[in-house]
Amino acid sequence: MKLWNQVPLSDLCEQDRSIIEPGTRQAKQLPYLSLEHVESKTGRILKEATEKIEDEGKSTTFLFNNGHVLYGKLRPYLNKVALPSFEGRCTTEIIPLLPSAGVDREYLAFLLRNGATIDAAMKGTTGSRMPRANMKELMRMEVPLPPLPEQCRLAALLKAQMAAVEQARKAAEERVEAAKKLESTLLHYAFGGIVPIAIEHSEVPAKGGWSWKLLTSLAKLESGHTPSRRHPEWWGGDVEWLQLSDVRKLDGAVAMSTGERTNELGLANSAARLLPAGTVCLSRTASVGFVTIMGREMATSQDFANWVCGDDLDPRFLMYAFMASRHFFRDLSSGATHKTVYMPTIKSLVLHTPGLEEQRRIVALLDHGVNVSRSLVATASTELATLEALPGRLLAEVFGE
Repeated sequence: MKLWNQVPLSDLCEQDRSIIEPGTRQAKQLPYLSLEHVESKTGRILKEATEKIEDEGKSTTFLFNNGHVLYGKLRPYLNKVALPSFEGRCTTEIIPLLPSAGVDREYLAFLLRNGATIDAAMKGTTGSRMPRANMKELMRMEVPLPPLPEQCRLAALLKAQMAAVEQARKAAEERVEAAKKLESTLLHYAFGGIVPIAIEHSEVPAKGGWSWKLLTSLAKLESGHTPSRRHPEWWGGDVEWLQLSDVRKLDGAVAMSTGERTNELGLANSAARLLPAGTVCLSRTASVGFVTIMGREMATSQDFANWVCGDDLDPRFLMYAFMASRHFFRDLSSGATHKTVYMPTIKSLVLHTPGLEEQRRIVALLDHGVNVSRSLVATASTELATLEALPGRLLAEVFGE
């Protein structure tokens, strides 16, 4: 690459902003592409050429054909660069680029997807919420231009490598999903195929040795509260304070620490309460259905239904019962802005439960199975992340960082 000429990007292509006015015959006849029709990073077009939209409002569009490279200038970090195989029209947030003589179209597309190009586009953006590439600035970027045969060779090599990576990525993605399903399958069979939480009563008969019991007869229900933010002296103490931003990463686990802490003043001046270790915390607002167990004394926000289990209920059994009933809770939630399961509903919950000895046997099995499942998810997710980063590394090896 060091021997290749470094030239402005404008030497490799030109912006072809051929306008199609809305409502014209041409607009009605040609398929339309918006940014949502272009897949990030891969540039795959997520729309059939035969799909046509007669009216795209009052906006003008740009004409393109199978000789162009389509470059998404809105939010350049999304890396939307496509190679259309048909004639159509696109939103003006997509710029059709026409390769110059002696420039391979696929080479140009790979060059535009390279991290260095994305960085250059982002440096020249205008607008903070919806950044757009400054195309004049981007076209001044110095890029490598090898001879045409070398361009074609590199493009063919990258195309083959990207196809192999994509195949491996899809397989890794399937492994992640399979590993995630393992946990829900284990929970399903551990509770005999029955959703173990219901409201007031369940029409599903209890299994032998099991019974439906009002949850408040087995555990004490506690809520939480948020000390006033207007009093900074009520924050930053030694009392762990569980909130929704904590619970996703703590789902199905023991909570030992939280992102924020309150103190004795915060507790004394609010309805927040210090709850004992072993309390089962179910999120009931916005992120409905996530559950964790306190590993030490803590307080929580009002977004949780907190259960202090009595002698006849194992806290981990209740946690797993909630996890097995996640879809049930999400179906229960209501509200236009934030989905919520309200306290009157929480108070009416019943639990399908066996005796304490059987609860503990089930907990031991699920502890092992869930740990194995999550280990598999972590391994597969790491593999997937590595594969998702590989195209960028391959491009950097060819074009530089």
